[in-house]
Amino acid sequence: MTKIQPLFNRIAIIGGGPAGLAAAKALALEPVDFAAIDVFERRDHLGGLWYHNGNKSLIHPHVPSVDPSVGEIADKNASAPDLYFSAIYKFMETNISHWLMSYRDVSFPSGTFTFPERKKVLKYIQEYIGTIPHEKVNTRINSNVTRVEKVGHVWEIDVENDDETVSCLEYDAVIISNGHFNKPFIPDVEGLSEWNENIPNSILHSKYFESPNTYRGKRVLVIGNAASGVDISTQISTVAEQVYVSVRDLDKIGFQNDLIEYLGLIEKYDWKNRSVVTESGHKYTNIDVVIFCTGYFYSMPFLRNDVIREGSQVYDIYKQIFNIYDPSLTFVCLLKNIIPMPLSESQSALIARYYSGRYELPNQEERQKSYEKDLAEKGTGSKFHVYGYPQDVEYYRHLQELIDKQGLRTPGLVAPIWDEQLAHERSISAELKNKRLQQLVEHVKKLRSEGRDFELLQ
Repeated sequence: MTKIQPLFNRIAIIGGGPAGLAAAKALALEPVDFAAIDVFERRDHLGGLWYHNGNKSLIHPHVPSVDPSVGEIADKNASAPDLYFSAIYKFMETNISHWLMSYRDVSFPSGTFTFPERKKVLKYIQEYIGTIPHEKVNTRINSNVTRVEKVGHVWEIDVENDDETVSCLEYDAVIISNGHFNKPFIPDVEGLSEWNENIPNSILHSKYFESPNTYRGKRVLVIGNAASGVDISTQISTVAEQVYVSVRDLDKIGFQNDLIEYLGLIEKYDWKNRSVVTESGHKYTNIDVVIFCTGYFYSMPFLRNDVIREGSQVYDIYKQIFNIYDPSLTFVCLLKNIIPMPLSESQSALIARYYSGRYELPNQEERQKSYEKDLAEKGTGSKFHVYGYPQDVEYYRHLQELIDKQGLRTPGLVAPIWDEQLAHERSISAELKNKRLQQLVEHVKKLRSEGRDFELLQ
């Protein structure tokens, strides 16, 4: 049997988290011999978001933080692990059941709690790493990619090594899987900058949050009520004197914790008396700490390409994966409100089949039309990448259909197949998590009544 000649022979993967690992596995399982499959991870360990390390207190955000091109403020004593710390925190657990979030061929151990805590997720990812054909993949940790640029027909990549040298390497294709939990967004609100200047370290973003027990006896204002806002405010309500949560619409709060007071949007901060004023004119005073759970920009500072502009969207992208004009540039797991590990395998399976030369993409004109259709249906900006049930299930199934229509399900990586059972599990995932949150609130109330610190209930 004659070996297929790859369409792209040397592949670079930027990011060694769950998405990048899925991409590496998919490429390694293709029935071709790539000249190089190189994974670049800037930290000292694979695992991405779930590798919890570094001293968060040594890194600070700009306040406000409205420009994705502006970096963070590092203490002079910060080392590499501190510079590249993960956004997860001490008592983090998943907000998706482990059986739903799993890769296809690797399950969590029997007896795992429905929503496993971070250490168990990292251990699970390590199990997945063990299924990647390592003889075909070169992993480079402590390797910070600073430039990715197409020069002629070749992608040039500059890499800062752990010995402080810089390597310039060449590849035929690049997969970007660096996540989108790195560059925090903090809105520009009247008085916020002055507050930060006059009361240092009293304003932070969820990225820099570590433990709720730091806030014992404090009056804390949390901005935002999505996943991180709900989790962080619930944990802090164990020990804080008062927790406020600011939301966009008081009529659409959803899950509520009666230890928390919910406010409308904040329109003014006054550092002189530590007060905030809501859009409705209500004033709240003696605020000790403000925690912004307001999301992140898309950020790829190394990429010399205009696909990232204002930070809310990746532009010119076919099927949320392929650059329209040059599909040797691809992205894994840009989407939000999805199931990350299955999504990573679904997207990586398609990328790998294309890079190997087995899958045929439509021409540029058709890719452009598809992109414009997606824009019309979803809108521009942050809305463009937001899926969620049932749209995400339709998307996973669509990617598999693209592969199956060309008769390419096997060989190669086969992503999770979204049959009726798996789709049903997805349909009840929010309900399941809400039940878990109610359980956590009762747990928090008990801990609070006993004067104890927060700890996970698993």
